[in-house]
Amino acid sequence: MKKIFKFLKSLLFISFWLILSSFLQKYWNTFHWEYIYLNIREIFDKEFWFILKNYLFGLDIGYWLEELFKFLSYEIPKEFFKYVPIFFFLKYIWIKK
Repeated sequence: MKKIFKFLKSLLFISFWLILSSFLQKYWNTFHWEYIYLNIREIFDKEFWFILKNYLFGLDIGYWLEELFKFLSYEIPKEFFKYVPIFFFLKYIWIKK
């Protein structure tokens, strides 16, 4: 009976948390775009990256660094916010004595 209760509690929390985090995702999109990405993106519009591309035989390092920055500043925090609370809640529910 305890396992069924734990399972239902876990299922309700996971459902609630994923719905809430998907609702908050549009605010994260706006915040990231306005305050993080557009402020740092100016670095990748400099002439330096075009000169470096010519020296590296057409390899566009600036593009790859920009994509890496987008991934590190957008995707990782978003997924971290979504799944880490679920992990800690499930750990708390299923491991407690």
